Amino acid sequence: MIRLKRLSAAPLALILLAAACRSTAPAPSASPAVTADTFAIVNGKAITRDQVEKSFRRTSNPAQTLSEEEATAARLSVLDEMITEEVLLGKAADLKIQVTESDIDSAYAESRKNIGEEAYQQELTKRNLTTGDMRDQLRREVTAQKVLEREVTAKVNVTDQQITDFFNANRAQFN
Repeated sequence: MIRLKRLSAAPLALILLAAACRSTAPAPSASPAVTADTFAIVNGKAITRDQVEKSFRRTSNPAQTLSEEEATAARLSVLDEMITEEVLLGKAADLKIQVTESDIDSAYAESRKNIGEEAYQQELTKRNLTTGDMRDQLRREVTAQKVLEREVTAKVNVTDQQITDFFNANRAQFN
């Protein structure tokens, strides 16, 4: 049942994203300057080349060598995730959803539970990142997750009977 909810969350997140794009909120008074390093502007905030690169370094495996095409595709995927995240952060601001330091501390501890301090610091150094970078990204991720939980997950209720009925009606697709 949990897996079905995760699969359902992606289309629902897209619906939420589309609804947020159609929002009638007033436009920000001052748009950020668009430069050659501006990849996108979402809710009046620029997403820059440096931000995409930092996120790419955070999520990529430095030991894995990517072709130029693979690296470009991975960066585009990172940009797409950052755009979606920024829309969700805008929605969080509208809904007055806030994340506490305790939430961040818990997420930080969870992300580090299987790695020792020395190995963790070495990974940060390899990726040219800081602990602050990691905590900032966790804050964004936890905030976005809270929006999805409030606006999507809390409103979706799939019963075991519905899962069984769907499986039985579509049994050929699962073989």
